[in-house]
Amino acid sequence: MADEVRRPRVLDVLSAEEPWEVPSAWTERVRAQLRLWAEDPEALRPLRPEAFPDFVKGTPAAVWFTHQVAPLLTGWIPVLHGEYADLSTELTHDFYRPSSRLGGTGHVIYVAPTDWHLQAIAGARGFRELGRKHALLVSRDVVRLFVDAPPMAARAEALAAAFDRVLADRDATHLHITGEYDEIAKYWRTDALKPLERAVLPELAGPTAALRYSLNSIRDTHARMLMVSPDEYAGDFAQVLSELILAAGLRGIPQSVANILGDATIDVHNALEDLRPRFDLQTWHGHVNQWMSRAIRNGQSPLARAWGAAAARVGIHLSGALSKQPWPEPEIPDLTTLFRMLDRERWSALETAAAAEQENSLAAAWSSVKAGEDKTASSLDDEPLPPKPVDLSDNPLAELDSLIGLESVKDAVRRMVAEVKTNLRRTELGLPSHERARHMVFVGKPGTAKTTIARLLSRIYHQLGVLEKGHVVEVDRSDLVGAAVGSTAPMTAAKFREALGGVLFIDEAYSLTPENTPGDYGLEAVATILKMMEDHRNDCIVIVAGYHREMQRFMESNTGLQSRFPKLLSFSEYDTDQLVQIFELQARQKGMIYGEEVLDKVRTVIPPAPRGHSFGNGRFIRNVLEEAVSNQATRLSASDPDKLTERDLRELIPSDVRPPTSMRAEDYLLQKPGT
Repeated sequence: MADEVRRPRVLDVLSAEEPWEVPSAWTERVRAQLRLWAEDPEALRPLRPEAFPDFVKGTPAAVWFTHQVAPLLTGWIPVLHGEYADLSTELTHDFYRPSSRLGGTGHVIYVAPTDWHLQAIAGARGFRELGRKHALLVSRDVVRLFVDAPPMAARAEALAAAFDRVLADRDATHLHITGEYDEIAKYWRTDALKPLERAVLPELAGPTAALRYSLNSIRDTHARMLMVSPDEYAGDFAQVLSELILAAGLRGIPQSVANILGDATIDVHNALEDLRPRFDLQTWHGHVNQWMSRAIRNGQSPLARAWGAAAARVGIHLSGALSKQPWPEPEIPDLTTLFRMLDRERWSALETAAAAEQENSLAAAWSSVKAGEDKTASSLDDEPLPPKPVDLSDNPLAELDSLIGLESVKDAVRRMVAEVKTNLRRTELGLPSHERARHMVFVGKPGTAKTTIARLLSRIYHQLGVLEKGHVVEVDRSDLVGAAVGSTAPMTAAKFREALGGVLFIDEAYSLTPENTPGDYGLEAVATILKMMEDHRNDCIVIVAGYHREMQRFMESNTGLQSRFPKLLSFSEYDTDQLVQIFELQARQKGMIYGEEVLDKVRTVIPPAPRGHSFGNGRFIRNVLEEAVSNQATRLSASDPDKLTERDLRELIPSDVRPPTSMRAEDYLLQKPGT
């Protein structure tokens, strides 16, 4: 089957979510435009013909510039793979005659100075004004070739828009045709791009901005990878950066990196000191490859790709290749193996799709024959299955609305969103804003969705532009309070720094100030948090959570707490109907189907009210559902697996629903009595 399946010609940009099957019409259109430019010497003549080695004589500057910038429009330090990995040569082969070409199933990493977009303009230095204006037009027109190519569209649109503004602005145009190149480069680093454009073209702000972007990328993707694919060898950001530093052959943290890390430098330094005596590059590559492979098998290919691209980018920075140092050997991480795993997944998907298409064709033909023989036969299995739930991961407000109950909490969140939007508009109009601190107190029993709301709030604030990253760092006393004198403040500060750009969620915050325990180290943690809230007042939202009465005591334990936490959200317990609705929601999210008899059985396993302080609410229902799915699997194991239908695998029956006989350790630890 594998040899019969047509494998499309793709441009596989590692940082993209999936490869792009390049339409032949698109490549032909680009090549046709390059030929038109070559045939119109008056409009687009060469700037410096002798400066284009490996190109045929008379090649116009537009063709040369296309060759230079095409791969860099896919990203900063892009890694390209697939049949179109040598993208520049594919597009300019009518003019480009290199002595060797990239071939096979390899990949290529492109690096360039952070002023790569100004190469045509730089080449026009010393020319008269007409030639320099021509270089500016060439730059804009070449970039516009790529605005409809998915892997390049966002960066091409942003850069083309910036060039358009320069050409529409008399002063900016005058600078480009008369000014010194250093002045032009400075203009692009500071003034040429709007904020959203700078977000997709971060390196255009200069080397320091490019390095900061690369470090932020590996920190963010590493955190997301750990959330969806935990790994015993993959530590925190400080550890992975230390591993990349050691893999690059360095002994310590480069000063440029330390300048960006700031206070986090000490964490990376400590991780380096711990790792250096036992670090082995081959072993590390093996651990990373296993981690990536597991993520890919579990449907997390886009995230594995993003992690690989971010790690490769940092590896290039650390190796010094951007400053003409030797290329790192071997590559960091092992990109050859990563692409091999991704290719295997892609080809397998193609083969599966081809097999399914063939099977569907045969099934359709058989169904038409069968329909002619017997039009009256029907059964439950013929009924269409309910669709699986819509993915709301990109719409946190819609996800908030889909939650069961929590009406007062939802209303409070909507008012907070309205407040943020109003203040953003005031700022746009130059009016003073009326913002309050966004730190919050969540009170309620376990399983009432406090953590869920914290995560949704972080994503909502990120979409509104209030939080830079929108992640959540969940901690409790053990993460903040050390066992020895002097250890608490550094631990607390490290967790706070980890949460910058997102939310620090402190569960059972009252445990930081235990009753009748003067001198407890938790008081130092509270003081450290209050200081860092002041130092980073707009960079992090702190949410403290716990039982009602204990949280009241906690807020009264320090005079600075109440003024810094102006918002309180109260999470009510769920009634029986709401718990049944939660079961339905979670079952649909797992793709399961059920009848009313199943819901009636769920009601019988929910303890009657009042349920006591140890009842887990939503967590209890999650355990009921997981127990039901496990019981279903046991029931189906007695059947011939080849005869099981999709309905069999998705359907729960009443006998599957029983009181949970066990619960996760994490749930057990959260079932602490309160008052």
